[in-house]
Amino acid sequence: MSLAFAVFKEKSRLKALLDHFSIIDDPRVPWRVAHPLREVLLLVVCASMADCDHFDAIAAWGKENIGFLRRYLPYEHGAPGGRWLTLLMNRVDPPMRYD
Repeated sequence: MSLAFAVFKEKSRLKALLDHFSIIDDPRVPWRVAHPLREVLLLVVCASMADCDHFDAIAAWGKENIGFLRRYLPYEHGAPGGRWLTLLMNRVDPPMRYD
């Protein structure tokens, strides 16, 4: 398999993941959103794969790896903090998290 094909295939998987994130309802008031749900979910998935097991660790990973995250989404306001992640993730529809 060529490198170009591998990169294309990887981008397709990432695009599919980001497209899936787009269909999840965001419970927040749109004009007050500093961290779009897609950005938050990408952060949580990537940090979880990097063995971060609580929201403070996820937030710290996001701050340390913001350059990596910005390769895929803008993160205009940087990575959210741990307390904020806890509040938002508890508002996302629970059946979506545990199915």
